[in-house]
Order: sequence, then C-alpha cells, then structure tokens
Amino acid sequence: MSVRSSRPVRGAVAVLTTVLTTAAVGLTGATAAQAAVNTSPNHLVVYNNNIENWLPSSCADGHIWDRLITYLKGRPLSPDIFTVQQVSNQTQLNTLTKRLSDELPGTYAGQIAIANPGSMGYTSTCGKMKNQQTNAVIYRSDRFTYEAATRWRSDAPANYDAGTGGCQNLEPTRSSQDRVHNIGIRLHDNVANQDVSVASIHWPTNTWHGPKCADENIKEADEAMGRLGGDLKIVAGDANAEPDDAGWWNDGKSYGYRDPIAEKCGSRNCSSAYDTLNSRRIDFLLVKSGNGFSNVATVTESMTGGAYSDHRAVTAYVNY
Repeated sequence: MSVRSSRPVRGAVAVLTTVLTTAAVGLTGATAAQAAVNTSPNHLVVYNNNIENWLPSSCADGHIWDRLITYLKGRPLSPDIFTVQQVSNQTQLNTLTKRLSDELPGTYAGQIAIANPGSMGYTSTCGKMKNQQTNAVIYRSDRFTYEAATRWRSDAPANYDAGTGGCQNLEPTRSSQDRVHNIGIRLHDNVANQDVSVASIHWPTNTWHGPKCADENIKEADEAMGRLGGDLKIVAGDANAEPDDAGWWNDGKSYGYRDPIAEKCGSRNCSSAYDTLNSRRIDFLLVKSGNGFSNVATVTESMTGGAYSDHRAVTAYVNY
C-alpha cells in the first residue's frame, strides 16, 4: 500500500513545492515593492523633517524616531532626498545616514551646515531640547554626485528681543543659534542627467521675532539657490513662520516656488490636518522649476503609529 500511495504523495509534494515556491516569489516581490529605490528619471522622492527630538540611542526614549524610519521602510520607494533640521552635529548626521543606508534600499550621505554647532545652553544629554542644533541635506549617494555647497545664516530683527529694527543675521545670542545656519547643495542626478539644488533651512523662532523677517529669509534662500544653479531647486525646512507672516509665502511664489501641500489642500492656508507643529503649518517643501507633484503628504502620527518628533514630516514626489 505504501508503494501505491507513493505516487500521490510525490504528486502532492510537487504541487505543494510549486505552491510554496510561487508564494515565496510573490512574497519576495511584495517585499521588494515596499523596499525599492527610485529608478525613474522623471521624479525625485523628497522628505523633510525637523528631527529635534531624535535623541542618542543611549537615551531611554531614543527609540522614538524608530517610528518614522519604520514608516519609510514600509513605503514603496525610499527617499532620494531627505532634508533635516536641528540635527545635533556631524556625529549624529553620520549615525543617521548609516542607519538609513543599513535599513533602507540605497546608500545615503549628507552635508551639514556646521559640523560642531555651539551650545544651546541645555544641560541634559537626553532632554527634549538638544544642546547642539544645525541643519543638513541627506541624499542617495548611489544616485547623486555631490558638486557644491553654499551656507548662510537666517535673519531676525536687529533688536531681536524687542522685534524692532532691520533684518540681519541672527548671530549667537544667549545661545549659539547655529540652528539658523542654513545649507544648500547642488547634486548631479546620474539617473536623470540633471542638476538639482537642495536647501535645508531653519529660520528663527518667535522668541527672536523671526517671523517678521520671513520675507527676507525666503529672498536669501532663493539667492542661495541662484548661486548653486541647477535644473530643479528645492527649499525645505522649518520656517517658524506661517504662510501669512510678512508676506513671505507670496514672495516665494513670485520667485517661482510651488508649495505641494498648498496645492493639495487648495489654499496656502490649509486645514489643521496639514499642521506640522501644534496648530501651525510652519514646515515646508518648496519647489522651483518643477513640473508638478504626486504622493504629497503630511506624515501624521496616525501614519507612523505615534509621535516621532515635535514636527511632522512633509513629503512629495517632485517631477523634473
């Protein structure tokens, strides 16, 4: 009987093997679809986030930022460009680019505004507020070749305590203010064979009456993009200003910048669903010389399973 039953068993095994192999191929395909690099020459996958609460891994709650990285791992395409604000220093940037390279498809590198920022006056290593803060642009080094950089400091009123006087660089006050040191870089896209310039900006907070100089700060950001050139220009970061402050958003529009979030919500003043810090929309991804967007989103806590920073990220596929 065992001999007679051997054929059906072998047949069943063959069928089961085929099913399992097919399932494995399907699973591999599904996994790949959720973890792929962007190979299109037509668009870039861009993210921006102020990572002020991304703490060292030695801190008990240093895992909080895992939520955004887990979210990125589940997206169809990993970021081509990721602008970050309030990164601590070169060491933390290196840690972040290594982690992205280890956990996401693609290889990542970054350029920082100031490698070793001055003290913000905070004393707790694991506190909510980082003692060192500056800005950086992260990019896929397996797609882009780094070409050039420009750096500049954001403006606040001359008398930043009173909020009076002309706009001028916010130099060290009672703290370093190196978090308002911006960086722009030009990259050559080896897939699209085009140059793209990207800036990571952080403008002064309301403590220093920064919103009063938002119009000057968008002007200086555009001038920095002009210095770098490029077929596509992206200015992203924490403006610490809402679209109506000092007319800066309208100025940016007049310079040729488009706001993917505003175009998605239908107005420069979006609903609370698009707020990026408390009840304000102050984090932006602005694009000049682009040909439209897709997959535009404000990355909310419900999308990541909880808070990952005080600020929400913004993202878009940006067309050349």
